[in-house]
Amino acid sequence: MKKVMLIGDSIRLGYQAKVTELLAGKAAVTAPAENCRFSAYTLFNLAVWAPDDDYDVIQWNNGQWDTAHMPDGLAHTSLPNYLELQERIAAILLKKTKRLIFATTTPVWPEFFTSAARNARGNEDITAYNKAATDLLAPLGIEINDLYSCVAEDIKRYISDDMVHLTEAGNDLCAGRIAAAIGG
Repeated sequence: MKKVMLIGDSIRLGYQAKVTELLAGKAAVTAPAENCRFSAYTLFNLAVWAPDDDYDVIQWNNGQWDTAHMPDGLAHTSLPNYLELQERIAAILLKKTKRLIFATTTPVWPEFFTSAARNARGNEDITAYNKAATDLLAPLGIEINDLYSCVAEDIKRYISDDMVHLTEAGNDLCAGRIAAAIGG
């Protein structure tokens, strides 16, 4: 049975149970109990969350928190800093697994950026961060699981009324893609 680790923000928390169910009998899926939040938080906690060096597959994502705009109008994590953090996370995780997968950040409702929501974010930033991370990580042999594109096909169906988190249909869609990427 494969030993699988999922690391990521609240989007991961939403699809994790479905991934575990889809891989039942094929993989032992583990994950941090908590929201892995932004990239620096993930980096800080990797030693606790992924203590072993013998995972068959690890999939991780960061981005929703990183692209969120703070009260000063700037992203929580600048793009250059985000890329540096992804590279550091990847270097650590590559030592712990046979296969490493980076999942792109899912989109938000387009109107989220102009809403009165706290820490709004926009798809323009998310796509820029996804592209830059993909361009950085793919040449390192890291597989890319493009969750953004499949969810973007029908944002209002796959993203809930809070404009960020996945609906049940979105969780099903992403869980299916993740289970397929991990394999049985």
